[in-house]
Amino acid sequence: MFLAKLPGSYRHVSFDTLDSTNKYALKVAAEGDAGNLWVTAGQQSDGRGRRGRPWSSNEGNLFASLLLIDPAPIKDIGQLPLVSAVAVHRAICDVVPPHLRGAISIKWPNDVLWDNQKICGILLESSGLLSGHQAVVVGIGVNCRTHPDRTDGLSATNLSQSGYDVDPLALFERLAFHMAERLDCWNGGLGLADIREDWLSRVRGLGKPIVARLPNEEVHGVFEQLDEKGGLIMLLPDGTRRVIYAGDVFSPGTLT
Repeated sequence: MFLAKLPGSYRHVSFDTLDSTNKYALKVAAEGDAGNLWVTAGQQSDGRGRRGRPWSSNEGNLFASLLLIDPAPIKDIGQLPLVSAVAVHRAICDVVPPHLRGAISIKWPNDVLWDNQKICGILLESSGLLSGHQAVVVGIGVNCRTHPDRTDGLSATNLSQSGYDVDPLALFERLAFHMAERLDCWNGGLGLADIREDWLSRVRGLGKPIVARLPNEEVHGVFEQLDEKGGLIMLLPDGTRRVIYAGDVFSPGTLT
């Protein structure tokens, strides 16, 4: 168990082992927690990723969830993955040497990669409360010292394979700082334009071919831009454009 130095009004509760930091954050939200609460665990027994996929939760990695209450109007909550991805990218860049930072990038909307391998996943969950407020949890898992073979269709790696051991506590303290700063910049959606530009400066694959896996189809095209709401604009082979707001996006040749 560890407690980190946090900015401003944020609080932190830490566990050696927990079933899921996201699950705990949603539980305390239902019990009336005021939010701005970080939940971390040394390891998780029931970690999960997007669409209910299991998330490898071995000791030595970072498992953290941030509980927010009414962070933005409901229509703008979907922008939080962009905010979170930028904060994670900034935090990781803080704890690795400058000459390695160019290997770190974001894959739409919020995976963080080392070259073409996944080192971080972000899971956003929300729940309406009996009080009428909205609880939103941003769950973040970063492979610091161990990693699974693959995750969400991508090969995976961990930060220590760069040759520099990254302590989860040190990374968490930088993450907490950057999340607070980027949330202030985002300002409940009013500052999305600044977040969008920050995100685009860190993304992998802009202007290159991509494949979007949607529930009932697979779409091939070129990653052209983000729209004003954070959706991915694809230029299709026939010259038309399509905006993707939810789905799994890959570079050709990395799919499994």
